[in-house]
Amino acid sequence: MAEGGRSYIDHDDRVGGNFFPKKRKGRGPFRAKMYSEAGPRNRNRGNYQPNPRSRLDDGDGDVAMSDVHDTVRLRFNPYNRGGRRRDERQGRDNRGALHGNPARDSLHNARTDVRGDKDSWYKITIPYGKKYEKDWLIGLLQGACSLPFSPIGYHCDHSRSHFYVEDAAVAKALKQISRTFTDRDNFKITILIQPSPPPAQAKEIQMTEEENAHFKRCMQKRYDGAQQALDMSSLRSDPDLVTNKVDLILNRKSCMQSMLQIIEENVPELLSLDLSNNKLYRLDHMSEIHLKAPNLKILNLSSNVLRTDKDLDKIKGLKLEMLWLDGNPLCDNFRDQNTYIRSVC
Repeated sequence: MAEGGRSYIDHDDRVGGNFFPKKRKGRGPFRAKMYSEAGPRNRNRGNYQPNPRSRLDDGDGDVAMSDVHDTVRLRFNPYNRGGRRRDERQGRDNRGALHGNPARDSLHNARTDVRGDKDSWYKITIPYGKKYEKDWLIGLLQGACSLPFSPIGYHCDHSRSHFYVEDAAVAKALKQISRTFTDRDNFKITILIQPSPPPAQAKEIQMTEEENAHFKRCMQKRYDGAQQALDMSSLRSDPDLVTNKVDLILNRKSCMQSMLQIIEENVPELLSLDLSNNKLYRLDHMSEIHLKAPNLKILNLSSNVLRTDKDLDKIKGLKLEMLWLDGNPLCDNFRDQNTYIRSVC
């Protein structure tokens, strides 16, 4: 229709139109009549499938429950050609768990959760980490991580960089800082965590004779003979240790055992020990301190990251007169001071 030199085309609400090629005249895109269009004599012939609900209906319109399981299992579903839902094809059940690929499952679990024993090994991967200088990248991670760590077996593979840590708590702390900081080009740095067997470089975590010698001199400098007191606070930042590139982390078993061994051999009469500001989050490796320093009466554990009073079970062999715990998360677990004192004692 035209009006004022303008042409209008009526809107066609019909579905299909000429979009589908016609196989037979008058039947649109379908090759045969639909079930509902077939006559009663033709519905039971081989050309038509029965109504999906017909086998579930009794004569009175009720469903026979005894037949439900059998009939539903064989029910015809023209829209389920794949045989499985897409999420099932990808190996997922209704809870979202992964199945069928151990390597993928391990990596998935490592990226989403960190579990296992405290001394489990984890492989840390930095995508595109090869473009960074090792010292710059490790320094950045150590500065951002809430727990101290030493990278074991640092190496690069294609564009990625990798190293290992021997502690589930450290792995979890590294996972928590993934994509929370950027590099020099303002790109977020991703950290991937994966459980791993002990690497070939695991022997690197043992202290060498040279490191032990530096450690002993450091302790001699920090010992007050008049008070029989040893100040080991903020040990990792000790200028002499930093100058000699000795990285001492008291959470590490070899470092704690070395310190206790030096105490036993040189100052068994020790009365006071200050371990504050060392980011201690567990005391597992101090379980023999009552044997190495049997006279110890004063212990300062303040400004660390001990989370529960159960951590103190490892040092219950000590006969302490003074114990400092302020600045640890465990102090926030108690409603009042009396409960706190009773639990700690």
